[in-house]
Amino acid sequence: MQGTVDRLERVLAIALEEGIQVRREWLRGVRGGLVRVGRSPILFVDDSLGVPEQWDQVRAALAQLDWSETPFGEEMARLLELASPSVPAL
Repeated sequence: MQGTVDRLERVLAIALEEGIQVRREWLRGVRGGLVRVGRSPILFVDDSLGVPEQWDQVRAALAQLDWSETPFGEEMARLLELASPSVPAL
């Protein structure tokens, strides 16, 4: 599980570096994920979930973005195990 914790923390750190607010909230299973409030992207992570479920939630949200034009593109592709991103980055 340590590998998952490390990956989760790293992708969240990268998201912050790229201007995505990260909100860790006790959502009690209500779906978290990536939303926009105005022009600001916010990633909600459900702290009521275990690490594997949080990883699945964060991975699903961030894998939708195109990281190829960011300084972290290769690392995010590796961490998220992406083949080819499909949505423009925030």
